[in-house]
Amino acid sequence: MSHKTNRQIFALPILLGVSTVAGLGAGLIGDGVWDVGAGLLLALPLAVTGRYWVRQPATQSRQSAAPRVASIAR
Repeated sequence: MSHKTNRQIFALPILLGVSTVAGLGAGLIGDGVWDVGAGLLLALPLAVTGRYWVRQPATQSRQSAAPRVASIAR
């Protein structure tokens, strides 16, 4: 199992949060091009979520391995 740094773990969630806040701000600031930019920034988290929702697992070995179940002594 590989260990990840905090930067690797939190980079994408922070990017999506900043994108959301920037999109909401851009939507409040102006019209026209600002609205298009706001829509794109607000669509980014949806696109990333959809991408990770439908993608195939990276490794098949996790799913093929039997799950670890704790036995209970009676």
